[in-house]
Amino acid sequence: MKRLISTPFVFLLGLNALVSAAENPRIVLTPLRGHLYVVEDYFYLKENSMVYVGDSSVTVIGATWTPETARLLADEIGKITPKPITEVIDTNYHPDRAGGNAYFRNIGAKIVSTNMTNDLLKVHWTEMVRYVQKGFPSYPTLPLVAADKTFAGNFELQDGGVRAIYLGPSHTPDGIFVFFPKEKALYGNCILKEQLGNLDFADLTEYAKTLQKLKQLNLGFTTIVAGHWSPLHGPELIDQYLQLLSAKDRSKSGAN
Repeated sequence: MKRLISTPFVFLLGLNALVSAAENPRIVLTPLRGHLYVVEDYFYLKENSMVYVGDSSVTVIGATWTPETARLLADEIGKITPKPITEVIDTNYHPDRAGGNAYFRNIGAKIVSTNMTNDLLKVHWTEMVRYVQKGFPSYPTLPLVAADKTFAGNFELQDGGVRAIYLGPSHTPDGIFVFFPKEKALYGNCILKEQLGNLDFADLTEYAKTLQKLKQLNLGFTTIVAGHWSPLHGPELIDQYLQLLSAKDRSKSGAN
């Protein structure tokens, strides 16, 4: 695991997004198609997560920043369905994906993750909270809330309607993609977005290999929901991000 660095917290986004989030913090829930909704969390630095409204229950993909943002998301979900939130997936161990765990557990939802994510939460949670607080002193000192149910690797929820896929290190060692086969949509998590973002915890040797593995799966998705910046993209976002990684690698090689 890479050690935390002392530079200010620039967790994935640029100055424009930071200002936008700070001026108008809110949670926006927007229908995508089928069972799916896109969550845009404008607290701290903007992040995008997802909600799957199943036949009898709701699965949240990404716990949002804090218990308060999780409560606001639950309020928005309550406006569209009376079905209970029963599962929340931590898509990696960082606070923008796991900070809301306490609230969701308190309302009866199970926190779900891979074994790797849960292990990283247990070891690095306090460090990660402090890391966020370097850039955002108002971010609360949250206690660890680990997963209730973990999986060794890939897993499915909602009778296969929600498929979590781990393909290797990328933005973090543990980050997963989440595929929704009925809707032909993929949640790219922090791994896929329109800008490089923060690479402090990234494995730059494996990142491109992980994205190539994703392409080789030929899942047939027509939409990618990015973890940050604008949420909706086509499958070409994978190649666009590969190009960003390649350009960074060339720049680094030139500097040497």
